[in-house]
Amino acid sequence: MHGWSELFAHGRGRVLLFCWLGWTFDLCDLLLFSFTKPQIASDLGLELYGPGSAIAWIEGLGLLATAVGGFCCGRLADRIGRRPAMVASILAFAAGTASTAAAGGFWSLLGARLLTGLGAGAEWGIGHALVAEHWPLPQRDLAHGLLQAGSPVGMALAAVLGCFMAPAIGWRTVFLLAASPALLAAAARWALPIGERAPRAAAMPARLLFAPALRRPSIVLLAVLTLHMAGFWAVYAQLPAALMRLHHVVPHDVGWFQLQVNGVQVFADVAFGFLAARHGRRRMFALFCALFAIGQLLALLRLDTVAGDFRAFTWTVACIGLGAGTWSCFGALFGAHYPAPLRATAASTFYSLARGAQLVVMPLLATALSAGSFAPALWLGAGCALGSAALVALLPAQPRLPAGSTAAS
Repeated sequence: MHGWSELFAHGRGRVLLFCWLGWTFDLCDLLLFSFTKPQIASDLGLELYGPGSAIAWIEGLGLLATAVGGFCCGRLADRIGRRPAMVASILAFAAGTASTAAAGGFWSLLGARLLTGLGAGAEWGIGHALVAEHWPLPQRDLAHGLLQAGSPVGMALAAVLGCFMAPAIGWRTVFLLAASPALLAAAARWALPIGERAPRAAAMPARLLFAPALRRPSIVLLAVLTLHMAGFWAVYAQLPAALMRLHHVVPHDVGWFQLQVNGVQVFADVAFGFLAARHGRRRMFALFCALFAIGQLLALLRLDTVAGDFRAFTWTVACIGLGAGTWSCFGALFGAHYPAPLRATAASTFYSLARGAQLVVMPLLATALSAGSFAPALWLGAGCALGSAALVALLPAQPRLPAGSTAAS
């Protein structure tokens, strides 16, 4: 294993920093809505739970928009370069976040969240494609883990804005503050030099994602991501509002709970990279999935007493933060199974399609939660984690790539 200095040498440090910041603010902007939606629903007169929940449909359609944005920006990144695609995605999700602050009703709020989703859809895929192209194989798992560690930091930032600042200064103000990542676009020229390794001239058609050589990893990765995303959004997107509205936990306690869980996940994301390099990605993926499921099943045991014994519940749910280290695996899997000219397209499209599938999950879950308990979301999360662990074993051990391409480029 190369030393830390080599890990960040040759301009890699600024590439990783830029991608990390973009991914951190991307997820913060998406999840900030989860922390503030009780306030938003109350102020705009929208239904939060139930079969016709306007908030659930807005949230689901916003996630569906990430699928469109992921495909469009992923293709842009593979055809004309990573940098313009990354800049376009940052400007779009920042504009959508600012527009959320100005929303006055259902349609304006929906439009703002659709714009946020379009921009946020590409950030993850392009960032991990850049990691696969700038780091040699011995360092790649660790670099993917460091990039993925931006996820819990983004969630923690959303918790600070939504649970500590929004009650004091209002949800509109915090959405304006969350739009500040637009300034990152100005740093793209420094962070992503024009000599980036984007395979512009050799871009491959998107239909090759399901060509014989790539069909199996494409189907398996899309299925695993869809299950994994359902489990993630069932817990992380619904838990803050459910704890406050259904289980009478004050926003301050919800914020501290989220910060503790995300602190565990930062460790888990980085640790996954080390462990995967030593013991294998798929073996570690299955182990971390089991931890994620166990954490949610244990949380069920504490759910009825959460308002009176919230500290014990926090320690229980921290297992979920450790199990969420599985997300560090996906960037490395896309790097291994797809050639460079298709890598951003595959990662952005499948990751965002999995997010978009939550259009079905969110309204159904809102209906289930209207019964007055968060238990259905925890059962769903545990089942999705175990299903993901079973499916990832179906990936081919030795990637087969289209003729004339290489995953290591």
